[in-house]
Amino acid sequence: MLPVLIALVLLVYCLVDLAQSRSDRVRAMPRWAWALVVTFLPYAGPVGWLTLGRPAEGGSSSRPAVRSGRPPAPDDDPEFLARLARMRQKSEDDRLRQWQADLERRERDLGGDEGETSGPAGSSRT
Repeated sequence: MLPVLIALVLLVYCLVDLAQSRSDRVRAMPRWAWALVVTFLPYAGPVGWLTLGRPAEGGSSSRPAVRSGRPPAPDDDPEFLARLARMRQKSEDDRLRQWQADLERRERDLGGDEGETSGPAGSSRT
């Protein structure tokens, strides 16, 4: 029972792995040939796929998206991230300039009012 279970698990795993692999990355034989070998040779087929046919580890899941002509995700696009950083910096600079102008305006207003309040109005409280 255990050898049959092992063969079935290997068959399912290898067929799923084969189906998810890009056909231009499969080694040694075309994908359809590997599907036949994995299906009809119980142990040799899956072991052959895992050792000889499977795509090399060098290909990562993010690289095929770039190669296939699709644009990269925003968090993988260095130009987008740089543009986002520039926009964030500009927004921060604008906010700081606005705060600076507001602070200077308040200081001028307080400076002008301070001279008026130091007179009789200030002495009438005592």
